[in-house]
Amino acid sequence: MRKTLSQTILLEIITAIKNGLWQPGERVPSEKELADSFSVSRNSVREAIKTLNNMNILESRPGQGTFLSKDAVRYILSSELIEDGYRDASLFEITEIRALLEAQSAYWAAERATDDELEELKHILVIAQKSRSDTMQEQDRVHYLFHDTIVKLAKNSFVVRLLSSIQAEIAAQRSKFDDMSPVDISELIQDQEEIISCILQRKPVKAREAMTKHLNKGLMLIAVNASDINTISDKRTIQH
Repeated sequence: MRKTLSQTILLEIITAIKNGLWQPGERVPSEKELADSFSVSRNSVREAIKTLNNMNILESRPGQGTFLSKDAVRYILSSELIEDGYRDASLFEITEIRALLEAQSAYWAAERATDDELEELKHILVIAQKSRSDTMQEQDRVHYLFHDTIVKLAKNSFVVRLLSSIQAEIAAQRSKFDDMSPVDISELIQDQEEIISCILQRKPVKAREAMTKHLNKGLMLIAVNASDINTISDKRTIQH
């Protein structure tokens, strides 16, 4: 599977960490320094750093910089162990697992999010509604923000790390949405609004059902576009 630039940078940084380039607790180079080192844009580096932060390999400290976690190598090895488990799995199979995790995350978010955190979701709901007439790039940004925030509000660090460890597969899935029709995009935005509404009303079962419906649409897009479509002709969907 072809990797994006940020994924390539991510793997190179992980290799450097495993080779002892930085020591646990040590401050790592800034985004600008890393971008200059890789001869890439800061945006590509920023995406890789974000993933490493989600995996607890790096720790960003406001006003101080980014540091290598004391348990960075352990987190890397745990991630690689997870990756070995799905190495021969199809994109559709990996997406099924991702869908189950995110559906349950919506349930937990409705149960566990604080009132202040729900305010964050209300803000995402507003920008999702405004994004209907925006460019595909802006709609993608809102879509990423929607999913990432709900996973964060689920407050399960293992789920966060597990989803981060399959970042390449998730990115590959999301790339299938590039040629979606305006009608399909509108439906997905409506799904987001329904999911957020259920979480705001603290209805975990309804939130999980709404997320399941939303992610099943993504699974069907994967099925339509997958090269191994004959193996999934039964059009399986996740159950709740």
